[in-house]
Amino acid sequence: MTDKRKQIIKAIKTGKFFTIKFVKKNGELRELNGRLGVKKHLKGGELGYDPSTFNYIIVFDVVAKGYRTVNVDTVTELICNKNEIKFAN
Repeated sequence: MTDKRKQIIKAIKTGKFFTIKFVKKNGELRELNGRLGVKKHLKGGELGYDPSTFNYIIVFDVVAKGYRTVNVDTVTELICNKNEIKFAN
């Protein structure tokens, strides 16, 4: 597990909601209001891969009400519990 991944997981586990900014695969900057550990909207089945293998985090987007995969390597900013962490890419 990378240091950046550890830092992000540690920060978002301390609070219920967080805002994360990252660069999408197509190069577009995205801001997501999310939460970890949401089980209510699961449809059954399991992921066909381990997200940590690819340095991904699966979060629940509370605005769009759906699960999103965030690439830790492209995260630029994280806001949780009024703490703001900026990452250099």
